[in-house]
Amino acid sequence: MKRVSSFVVAVMVGLVAVTQTAAAQGTVPGGINYQAVARDNSGNELVNTDLEVRFSIRTGSPAGPVVYQEVFTDVTTTRYGVFSLIIGRGDPVLGTFDQIDWSTTNHYLQVEVKFENLYMDMGTMQFMAVPYALYAGKSLEPGPEGPAGPQGDPGDPATDDQTLQYDAQTKILSIDNGNSVRLDTIVAFRARKNTSQNCDINSNVILTYDAPDLSIGGGFNPNTGIFTAPADGIYTFNVTYNADGSGGSRAITMYVKSAPYEIIADEISSGITIRVRSVTVKLDKGDTVSIIVYTGVSTQTGTGSFAGYKVG
Repeated sequence: MKRVSSFVVAVMVGLVAVTQTAAAQGTVPGGINYQAVARDNSGNELVNTDLEVRFSIRTGSPAGPVVYQEVFTDVTTTRYGVFSLIIGRGDPVLGTFDQIDWSTTNHYLQVEVKFENLYMDMGTMQFMAVPYALYAGKSLEPGPEGPAGPQGDPGDPATDDQTLQYDAQTKILSIDNGNSVRLDTIVAFRARKNTSQNCDINSNVILTYDAPDLSIGGGFNPNTGIFTAPADGIYTFNVTYNADGSGGSRAITMYVKSAPYEIIADEISSGITIRVRSVTVKLDKGDTVSIIVYTGVSTQTGTGSFAGYKVG
């Protein structure tokens, strides 16, 4: 079996749901979403592979004391090498997740993966804004009302208290006169092409689509058929195609940054349906992806669907 040598990590995917749930219920759920792509030492995804994952939360520094540790057993990657876990929902080894005091010092997440009976350290990263929403959320929990205190002296008007704000429309967490961060990294879309269009033979045509029936995170323009990556990451795209009309010798190719990236299918005869074909690719923010049909001797573009989502 191949050994694991690296993980491409996308941490805290889906925190928007955590924040919104907290606001609605008045409490903060005990967990942080975590997603990663497992790869072997050749860079290939470890598909349908059993793993064991251990999370350790350290304080003060990457080598500081462990205040919480948990283990996830029976983890299996998907056919794209992806696995998703919720930090705080594993089998505790040390400490209690909901007793972590996020307010006292910096915290760090150490990730270890057990593969072929050996835990391998995949590195330690500092928690940034995301888990501190758990601490900030304590302000949502009402406590007992105490007696009124004496009137204090007026404060310096130039040193107002700062307010932490979350905009559900833009998904941005910000602090007055401070930094802001976009919390979600979820990107997903799916659109159908229900009508075949007339075209010239032996031509390359970018397939355009009807209005998407799924669109999260932006990036896809159905009128041009072009997806523009809104963030760096690993994306998976699914393509289907139906060669309606007469004429064969068609081909379907996925283009990345306006250049051929992978042939989905070629020598497609009239009446043939190409079932779901998946392609995974690493994109930088601003990179474009489109599906182009080479018409061969046909004068019809054909129909189908185009979908994609960010996996890491």
